[in-house]
Amino acid sequence: MKNTIVFLLFICHFSYSQTVEFITKNDTLQKPKYQQFICINDATDTAGLIKVARIKVSGSIENPILLFLTIKAEVQKLGANSFRFINFKKNEDNSAELILDVYFSTDEILETNFKNIPKNKIYIFGDDNLLKTKSQNYKIDGVKYEIGSGQFKEFSVKVGEELKINKGGFTGMTIWIKGIEDKSSTFINFSGANVTGGSYNPYNRGVGISINTGFINKMEPNIALFLLKIFKEK
Repeated sequence: MKNTIVFLLFICHFSYSQTVEFITKNDTLQKPKYQQFICINDATDTAGLIKVARIKVSGSIENPILLFLTIKAEVQKLGANSFRFINFKKNEDNSAELILDVYFSTDEILETNFKNIPKNKIYIFGDDNLLKTKSQNYKIDGVKYEIGSGQFKEFSVKVGEELKINKGGFTGMTIWIKGIEDKSSTFINFSGANVTGGSYNPYNRGVGISINTGFINKMEPNIALFLLKIFKEK
């Protein structure tokens, strides 16, 4: 069974064709201590960042996360550990182009950047397949909401209070998110078999893949911050 899952993930990963182009590329001797790819907030001063490249990847609009991960894999080999969103373009032939600026950032800059990331927020994401039109239902503190593909919705959690999220009703799944001073935001989707969850989800259970329609998936924050740039707010 395990080998079957690995094979399916392999097929999913290579069922799309991506084209990578370096618009600019700089030599850098800097090598990060950790393999990470941090989203640089718009409020963070870029003066201290070491620019590694501006890179464009083209591929299917069906899976924008795969475009992002393609860039990540390419630029980490060059010493990049952070990125800033530049542009995402949808084409008429169901292809898309993603452009990121990528940097080497010191620990001090990343610590400053962390302070600029929203705190005590909950972001609910719809399906990341931008060719789909389906909507998913969920409840926040008993109130029913709907989220469509390529959409997100933001909720705030007050410090000391708790917010209840349910997907799938009584037979589904429920989690509680508590507001804590300076707590990082939480990013959630309701996908089932999700390559992103399996590979890049620090909260995953096992391989992070489920066919339960009530599954609540906590997303890797930097992928989620990227999606906030290209999704529409509900």
